[in-house]
Amino acid sequence: MVIGVCTLLASCGSYGPKSMDRDQLDYGQSIGDNWKNQMLANIVKIRFVDMPVFVDVGSIVSGYSLSTTVSGRLGFADSFTGGDSQGLGASGTYTDRPTVTYMPKTGDAYLRAILEPVNPKSLLALIQAGYSAELLFTWAVESINGVHNWSVTRKGSTAPNPEFYEFVGLLQELQYLGAVGFELVTEEESRQTIVFVLNKEGLAESTIQKSHRVGEIIGLDENTDRFRVLYAPFKTDPKTLAMQTRSVIQMMSAMAGFVDVPAEVAAHAAPGYDVVQSVNRPFHVHSGPDRPKESFAEVKYMDHWYWIENSDMESKRVFTLMLFITTLTNQASDDNAPVLTIPTQ
Repeated sequence: MVIGVCTLLASCGSYGPKSMDRDQLDYGQSIGDNWKNQMLANIVKIRFVDMPVFVDVGSIVSGYSLSTTVSGRLGFADSFTGGDSQGLGASGTYTDRPTVTYMPKTGDAYLRAILEPVNPKSLLALIQAGYSAELLFTWAVESINGVHNWSVTRKGSTAPNPEFYEFVGLLQELQYLGAVGFELVTEEESRQTIVFVLNKEGLAESTIQKSHRVGEIIGLDENTDRFRVLYAPFKTDPKTLAMQTRSVIQMMSAMAGFVDVPAEVAAHAAPGYDVVQSVNRPFHVHSGPDRPKESFAEVKYMDHWYWIENSDMESKRVFTLMLFITTLTNQASDDNAPVLTIPTQ
């Protein structure tokens, strides 16, 4: 009996430290999956002309309760009862009741973060840091010197200019070869200007030819290797790289154009992109009546399931980039934002 009691008491040590590794990984995985599914839900909503809504997890308070009770009695015979008595009892209760706080994203600062075009300096800084130029230009840029990408602003033809994908493909190759770069130049009144640099010296002839082709596609001066970068929807002069960048909501709208829509609900959806066989599909969201067995992200909307295939590496790269850019641009904080706190069972 004594051994049993000692064993039970020994198990009553602090439970919190033992749960940290498990809780941190489990909650992190759950929040990440929820973040992906929420982004996919908003992309699908945009395709159906519905309002996207973002709700962040503000905090998680994990509350544990572990209590034990041990009781024992030992009696001896007396003249009244005429017998001995003894007994041992133990009981315990364990409760896990976390409280999750949700914060809807609201306010002017947040709206500006998703509605204003991404600063060209931020995109080029990502390329300079080694991020894929092809991926960034494909999704975060509407046009370069008037050469158009898949459009989310122009009416009529929304297909890209063939030269646009040739440009971003060559730019990707030149990035790997170290033949392109960006500089931040300080001008009058401490204003900073981005300069796009096309290196044409000390490189292989094939690389130099690619640099010439890049300049030819977007109409750059072939006698110059340094070009001022600015935000503009059309070409201004041969010594300027005019970039019309997209906002977060425009990027999501562009992705929504590649969502498969079931025929029975097509009347409720906005037109998507008409992708021909000769053009690579840069992003793909599948749809169907049944929940997929395996997916990278999934959501149910209007009685149909929408998902990104876990084996579709290109779509996964695009989708992850969207999550990353949303994080970078979301600098807004509203201390007065409504908070929804839900105790979970």
